[in-house]
Amino acid sequence: MGPASFLVGFGSDDHKIIRNDGKLKPLKLAGVVVSSEYSPIAHSDGDVVWHAVANALLLAIGERDIGVHFPDTDPDYEGIEGGRMLAFAVEKVGRAGYRVNNLAVMITAGKPRLSSHIGSMRANTARLLGVDVKNIGIGATTGEGLSEHGRGKGINVMAQVLLRQP
Repeated sequence: MGPASFLVGFGSDDHKIIRNDGKLKPLKLAGVVVSSEYSPIAHSDGDVVWHAVANALLLAIGERDIGVHFPDTDPDYEGIEGGRMLAFAVEKVGRAGYRVNNLAVMITAGKPRLSSHIGSMRANTARLLGVDVKNIGIGATTGEGLSEHGRGKGINVMAQVLLRQP
């Protein structure tokens, strides 16, 4: 039996956020600065959207997650951009003989409000994945404040991707 025509991947990521005292990095999601008021606590750039998407891509092709490829114990990866991790995952997917068909992302965060940034986040993600923006779905919820994420103490992202053979 040959390789599957389609593969599904699921990924997630979380980061705590704190108020930015003006000396910390701004909060970026899918390559978009969504807040200078908040900053992620992270060894990397803290872009939880692209981290979750990279995890989904890697897991779909049977690879290990980004923590294995870009360990937070390695000083060489301090401040690494989520776009670089995502580009690495996209390259691995291509070498495995697949390409992204579509992607769904759900962000849970009480702060900051994200609705005005969703369009830019979709466009940036589509560009890096090499797909039409209509194949990228990104949503955001506060979760009605039921979790630490919904109460503004962090951000959680879940991503699901469908890969196909070209």
